[in-house]
Amino acid sequence: MSNNNPAKIYIERTIETEIKPFINRREVISLVGSRQSGKTTFLNHLQGELLKENKKTAYITFENKQSLQLFNNPEEFITFYQDYDILIIDEFHYAKNGGQKLKFLYDTTDKKFIISGSSSLELTFQTGKYMVGRIATFKLLPFSFEEFLLASNKSLYNLYMLKKPLSREVGQSLIKNLELYLIYGGYPAVVLAKSNTEKEKILEGIIENYLLRDIKDLLMLITEDELFLLVKLLAGQIGNLVNYNELSTLSRLKYKQLLKHLEILKKTYIVDLIRPYSTNKRTELVKNPKVYFFDLGFRNYILGDFRSFDKRQDIGRLVENYVFTKLSSDQTIITRINFWRTKSGAEVDFIIEKQNQVIPIEVKYSSTPVVGKSLYSFIDKYKPDKAYVITKDIEKKTKIEEVKVFFIPAYRFSL
Repeated sequence: MSNNNPAKIYIERTIETEIKPFINRREVISLVGSRQSGKTTFLNHLQGELLKENKKTAYITFENKQSLQLFNNPEEFITFYQDYDILIIDEFHYAKNGGQKLKFLYDTTDKKFIISGSSSLELTFQTGKYMVGRIATFKLLPFSFEEFLLASNKSLYNLYMLKKPLSREVGQSLIKNLELYLIYGGYPAVVLAKSNTEKEKILEGIIENYLLRDIKDLLMLITEDELFLLVKLLAGQIGNLVNYNELSTLSRLKYKQLLKHLEILKKTYIVDLIRPYSTNKRTELVKNPKVYFFDLGFRNYILGDFRSFDKRQDIGRLVENYVFTKLSSDQTIITRINFWRTKSGAEVDFIIEKQNQVIPIEVKYSSTPVVGKSLYSFIDKYKPDKAYVITKDIEKKTKIEEVKVFFIPAYRFSL
């Protein structure tokens, strides 16, 4: 029942360094994320690395009905795998009452468990109430821009990772690569495809055959017409305030149905909603969120729009969504992601909380370093230690009063 699939191409994932310290800890490691984001490939690689360290490791998938049936009797399951120290269980969400059985195994054995599934634990694993304090959860999303570069242009990746000043030629090459990434996204199979036509066809298969079908099943829908319509409406609104009543009307979903659909889209890592940052309810918006997609290839497929950057009208929103994915992928130091908007119309794209600091981030994808009036307003009101302006190719520092303002090209943005 161990894995005998032929080896897939493995691109090193940044999550590997985050998970490693937990291998020798007691907690169950759970790996969640949308389908086709590379979880199985990563787990096969992880098994190989653990075997190199002489750790007796078995890979099990609950897509295999025999393995799933065996797990239905935890005592027989653990007897079968008694000679292994680490059990990697892929597609764990197929297990009925999986959380309860996993708790029994955790409490009665000293084995290390690593589990994975295609959406959050609360939704499909149903382990939350059983595994409190016993589990460490990590998200594996489609390739980040760094992983995209490693997969598609290793020499450019090596220059990028030096974190040193880059020549204009290298900078322009990084801009072109970022723009390609923002059009086709980071699903591994899409990134590794050679031609744009092939990328579009693979995206079609991922979205139509896996993602939308999974979401339809989770919502127990007879058809996916309203679901597709809702996703299309959201795709046209990235970076904009969500108007629930308008969405309900246009998607033909009742208000409660709309909320349930949005929750499932969040739990399956298709979209996320970020809330306003507010300390003054009289002058700041405190209700409507903004929507972003976890993968822009998904978003562009839904809209049928794979035009190059020189022909697009939504460049600013694509880059803003990209900055969101960068922020949301940081699972260690960023505790909250919000945006700021006042009733008078001032808006800052992102407000993050990092190590008890409040940091504003404004996206201005141009070659002109400008601090907008809204960012000035936020700085004047909240006096943060620093602020960021995301540009196309400008990198410099300045000060507004005592606040450090960093202008950073989108392709180099990190905190």
